[in-house]
Amino acid sequence: MLFSGLRSAEVLGLAVGDVDIGRGWVRVIGKGDKERRVPLDPDVAGLVQTYLFAERPETDSDTLFLVAKGPNRGRPLTPAGLRTIFRYHRDKAGVPAGHPHALRHSFGTALAEAGVDLSVLQALMGHDHVDSAAAYIHLSPAHVRAAYDAARDRQRAR
Repeated sequence: MLFSGLRSAEVLGLAVGDVDIGRGWVRVIGKGDKERRVPLDPDVAGLVQTYLFAERPETDSDTLFLVAKGPNRGRPLTPAGLRTIFRYHRDKAGVPAGHPHALRHSFGTALAEAGVDLSVLQALMGHDHVDSAAAYIHLSPAHVRAAYDAARDRQRAR
């Protein structure tokens, strides 16, 4: 979620066949059943590969992420299950607040701060309108300040 900007529902909707580890892409079905492809971070690809070969429970389900233990073992992970996993790791890390969607916002903000073009940000995040992607620029004062300073420097050089 952090390295691809996926929504919780998008993560939970992933099928094993949606992940192309070799090519480094994930096929995502977003809001309104709109399909997009997002790059798969190489480190995340390695973790997914390990999960598939060593940790994913045996099942007939093609859903990527499954319940790992308990009476629902092998069934698709649910939104409540994802929140429970997130809460467990948040508590273990000593993070007092936060939610899965915050990872998506962190992804968008990091891209905006890195200067990624708004149309690319829009495509990666699965937004219908560029205005939605532009919101991440407002969350990024360092990026705005750097662009402002660069423009002022160009004006002074004339």
